[in-house]
Amino acid sequence: MMARLPSRIVVVMAMMCAALVTSTASTISAATAASAATTAATSVVATIGSRGSTVVIIQRAVKATPDGIYGPLTAAAVRAWQRTHLLRVTGVVDSITWAKLKPAPARTTPQLLGNDVSWPQCPKGLGIPSRPTEGKAMPPTLARFVVIGLTNGPGFYPNPCLGTQTEWAMSHRVYTAVYAMTTYPTPTQIATYGLAGPYEGTTWLPKLANTGYAQAQVNVASMHAAGLVSPIVWVDVESYRVAPWSTSKTGNKAVLDGVLRGYRAAGLTVGVYSNPHLWNGVVGSARYSLPEWRTAGPMPKATAQTRCTDPSFQGGRAVLAQWTTKAMDFDLTCPGYSTPSALVAYFHKY
Repeated sequence: MMARLPSRIVVVMAMMCAALVTSTASTISAATAASAATTAATSVVATIGSRGSTVVIIQRAVKATPDGIYGPLTAAAVRAWQRTHLLRVTGVVDSITWAKLKPAPARTTPQLLGNDVSWPQCPKGLGIPSRPTEGKAMPPTLARFVVIGLTNGPGFYPNPCLGTQTEWAMSHRVYTAVYAMTTYPTPTQIATYGLAGPYEGTTWLPKLANTGYAQAQVNVASMHAAGLVSPIVWVDVESYRVAPWSTSKTGNKAVLDGVLRGYRAAGLTVGVYSNPHLWNGVVGSARYSLPEWRTAGPMPKATAQTRCTDPSFQGGRAVLAQWTTKAMDFDLTCPGYSTPSALVAYFHKY
């Protein structure tokens, strides 16, 4: 049997054990808290498989294709960016990488609101049989800009009241631009224009491209006849019941290539009006990296606003977004394109 320790020693030993337990618990608690803080500090913002507008921001910062899909190429670009900026190289954008990568908050300018008009706003009794004019109202006085359509629906048919709509833009002193439907040519149009343009050859694709080129020339001539000035032509690419596109996306792209070349030959900038569904349905994965006017269709204004930050459908930046109603088409400028210095690249100010 062990001898009993003096009570004073027992008390001292008990106090030492209690202190040791408290110290150990504090150390474990601190380590747990530090681990949690580290985890919170490095939460994942985007990785392979992520999609959306945040991915587009990341891709633009690391010089990857801004398609909104975080794939292996984006991960490789992120690794290179992390290595250059002396961060842990993972290919994953965590909160630490994001804090250094994300753009500084931009100075915002109010979005400008406007409308697009064309043959539906012409007085009734005009237009081709498949697109009779409707006599709809011109934009309200609050509209800051207008985009005027050059065609009466399909290509080669001019807007029957283009001169009147040009006069409206002049008298209201609004920012003005133009757009034009691009449509697949008829056999007669191909026979007329297929051998008369800048594309050499007698095969199908050069003929389609030459006919697209002629489509643009007709629209430019309409602009000049009406005295309508615009630095850009927005090329409307969408499915169109009146003049359907072919089932060959290669052939459709040849027409579009010719159209773009025709406007450029006239000294005009080109942009594209469409959305991912419409674009892919006509020309598939074709990429031009042109400015984009993105349509939300018959959706609310709030939906159109989100189009400004959606991924690109052909590699370009969003300049305008549209939403439509039965009475009128409405448009807004996307962030960064509302100042006079930005507007001058896309509109003529009467």
